[in-house]
Amino acid sequence: MRGLSGDFSTMPLKDLVVYLGNRRVTGSLKVERGDVRKQLELRDGHVVSASSNQPREFFGQFLINMGHLTEDQLEKAFATQAQTRVFLGKILVMTGLVAEATVRSALSHKFREMLLDAFHWSEGGFAFESSETAPEVAGLDVSVDLLDIHREGEFRETAWQAIRAVFPSGVVRLSVDERKLPERKPGSMDERIVQLIKDGLNIDGMALALHATDFFLYQRLYALYRLDAVKVSELEPEPETAVVVEEEEDASVIGSESSADEVLQAAQLFLDAGNVRDAEALAKRAHELGPSPRTAELLKKAQERLVVELRRELVEPPRVPALQVAPAHLKTLQLTAPERYLLSRIDGRRDVAAIVHVSPLQELDALKFFQGFVDRGLVKLTAR
Repeated sequence: MRGLSGDFSTMPLKDLVVYLGNRRVTGSLKVERGDVRKQLELRDGHVVSASSNQPREFFGQFLINMGHLTEDQLEKAFATQAQTRVFLGKILVMTGLVAEATVRSALSHKFREMLLDAFHWSEGGFAFESSETAPEVAGLDVSVDLLDIHREGEFRETAWQAIRAVFPSGVVRLSVDERKLPERKPGSMDERIVQLIKDGLNIDGMALALHATDFFLYQRLYALYRLDAVKVSELEPEPETAVVVEEEEDASVIGSESSADEVLQAAQLFLDAGNVRDAEALAKRAHELGPSPRTAELLKKAQERLVVELRRELVEPPRVPALQVAPAHLKTLQLTAPERYLLSRIDGRRDVAAIVHVSPLQELDALKFFQGFVDRGLVKLTAR
């Protein structure tokens, strides 16, 4: 078949997947929504390679979530990869950290989750480019049938309806009745979930701490709910808006009642003047008000420059963060799930770059959070 492109409002991804799977196509499939981009290489209707710009869908994150790797081990594997240019999966097998069968299983899981996560997209688009020859795949040979993914998607559609009826959003916190829990082993997923509930994390915070995809965590929570072991807590939900973004909100006031064009012009002026932080905040506001190629281009430019600036301020040369407030005091602060996650990773040993590198957060977002911690006196950075 020839190439195929369109948007999800007219052809949902689940329909596209079964269409391509039935025709046993070979080629490359790209799906996008906003700034989220995923690419999958297909061979005879099977996914044989997949990449995403979302950190939670990076291969190492799946291994951490499944309990096969720690954050420290992943960081060391990254260091080896930077020196050797060998694919991460091969490094883990060669060094004996993870068995080859486990790597294959995790890759298969990644391929499935990347597509299934996008099944609910009502906006965005896709482009499939057919190829007469099968794509060359570096690393281990793993494939997942598109039709199997479609069948899983149909099951999840029903499952999500039941899950959302119990857990309406990720900001809710939970309570646990350990008397009704099934027997669990030390270090198991259930054991980690119980501890995170006791620590007061909301569901979004638990997903970050576990490096878990949404469905994987919600499915397990729902199973525990069916046992009457887990319930939604009566405590107030944690805030959805990050405390460290307050500074950006101040900058965005310029465009609070302005048109997208006016805000875009202000963003460009800030960027030209070298005020990258405010420029990025305003460019984001302009893109929210009226998405267009112009707003997307300026936002991308501002974000690229802001990443460079934050790297220079926070990670080059390496800087080790240290908490300036007692952990007990942190629990009283209105912090979001990503903020709590990053603060919990500060151990006086790892530098900012190491923490950000293995986190399930976008680099820019994580660096902005760290800058906010420093600005508010929560964290002090010391050169290594």
